[in-house]
Amino acid sequence: MNIDITHYSEHIYAYPVGKDELNVRIKVRKRAFDKIFVYYKNLYDHTENISKKELNLLLEDQYYALYEAVIKVKERRFKYYFELLKGEEKINYTADGIIEKPKQMNYFYYPVINDDDILELPKWAEGEIIYQILIDRFFDANPNNNPEGVKTVTELPDRSTYYGGDFEGIIEKLDYIKSLGTKIIYLSPVFLSPTYHKYDIKDYYKIEEIYGGEEGLKALVDNAHQKGMKIVLDCVYNHCSVEHEYFQDVIKNEGKSRYKDWFYLEDFPIDTESGNYDSFGGLVPSMPRFNTVNQEVIDYLVDVAVYWTKKLNIDGWRLDVCDEVSCRLWREFRRRLKEVNPEILIIGEVWNHATKWMSGDQVDTVTNYKYRKWLLDFLTEKITSKEFWEKINTNKMLYKTPHYNYLVNLVGSHDTIRLKTFIEDENLHYLSLALTLTLDGMPLIYYGDEIALEGDEDPDNRRAFRWDLVNTKQKLELIKDLGKLRNTHQALKKGNTFPIITDDRIIAFQRRFLDEALTVVINFSNESKTLQVKGDEIIYGDAKLVNSNLIVNKESMVILKNK
Repeated sequence: MNIDITHYSEHIYAYPVGKDELNVRIKVRKRAFDKIFVYYKNLYDHTENISKKELNLLLEDQYYALYEAVIKVKERRFKYYFELLKGEEKINYTADGIIEKPKQMNYFYYPVINDDDILELPKWAEGEIIYQILIDRFFDANPNNNPEGVKTVTELPDRSTYYGGDFEGIIEKLDYIKSLGTKIIYLSPVFLSPTYHKYDIKDYYKIEEIYGGEEGLKALVDNAHQKGMKIVLDCVYNHCSVEHEYFQDVIKNEGKSRYKDWFYLEDFPIDTESGNYDSFGGLVPSMPRFNTVNQEVIDYLVDVAVYWTKKLNIDGWRLDVCDEVSCRLWREFRRRLKEVNPEILIIGEVWNHATKWMSGDQVDTVTNYKYRKWLLDFLTEKITSKEFWEKINTNKMLYKTPHYNYLVNLVGSHDTIRLKTFIEDENLHYLSLALTLTLDGMPLIYYGDEIALEGDEDPDNRRAFRWDLVNTKQKLELIKDLGKLRNTHQALKKGNTFPIITDDRIIAFQRRFLDEALTVVINFSNESKTLQVKGDEIIYGDAKLVNSNLIVNKESMVILKNK
């Protein structure tokens, strides 16, 4: 019997999902066991009485299977062990390893559920569509606030290009944004900065006048709220602009500056050309890095977020370079913002494994760049659909189950090559967006992807939105239709996902929530396919149901409803 088993009575393997409910998980070698049970009771119950519950298979990847079950003890104190069965063989897995006849002293303990142990995520955000906007690149509705040298939308950008986009432009296009099924608009940084992108902030208490200033942003927030959409701001706390007054004070006063410990300085005098101090990536002297362990820095930056959240009624924050800022700062950030608005959404920018920030005391969710990685590998035929699911599930095993409908799945952002440029094929581009809009998670649409906007590496991936192309893109209706379907069917927002393995170039899965079950089939191949999948009625897509067979056209998708 294969006894490769993993369980800890903490973190992703044992965590509260209610006041007296504990989710327990165990990871074992794939197909190593037929059934797994958990035996559990009150920690202070020393009788022979014990409850038993079977664990359900949650995820499988190439090598492992993850099982879970929710156990309930009204006293909120738990002790438990696992029974694993394979044919006639049985093993008992405890805190002391494998024991033939475990005693209560051998059990795993979860001493007590305190209220602040329970993972609380903003319910309104679950499974919702995010639309990301680089403000300068979206739409210029008020040329009066433009900086000098604004380019036309048909000109390509360099690293100093301005196009004149502003808050008024976004307000004017809110109905268009909503037509995509959008619930959340995520804006690029809005604070005073010497660059077009604003990721080097000069003054955290001043909204950029070239966008419309504080009054313009307040109008945008109010108008978005009236249309049922939320606003998320970009929070840049890892570094600031070299022009920030506190860094300028260090340049002027050197070791006597009260802000000398706010940054990572090597020596004096400060040399802004060579950068004898830590900066963004250690590579950009114009962006000196904050010492985010310093309590004064923590107070200053958290105060900024609290101030604007209250003043503008902001609904969330996206944390730039989240994984390089101290966890201490993010814990304080979360605590204070949740006091202002318990339902505020906090998204961390993390490109790799993010378990460190996802324990419930820092961020609500993260940017799921791993999804993009494996999708691109599938599109370029480096992996099959079966391998795609295995990779996706390996990543999901790192997170608590409630996070699955919150992971921010994206095919591109302002930091990546545009998907259309990467894969060239426009049909595959739209099928990739269709997949993202029907899977679990919070799908993110990077402005312009819905019209297959081109763009190579930065700065080319930040071209101006081409409003003249909107009416020429017939497949834009696919994105709008899927946005409506996602908002109509709770299974697409809140359902569990069950992969269906059919063909190497087909990604198929079922989403289930309460009594609703939808089956999604996307054919990425250049030939039609006949499949056996369960479905009683086609609710979207150009396909045929013949007896128990589903005929899916080449490079197309279909959604079936199961009665």
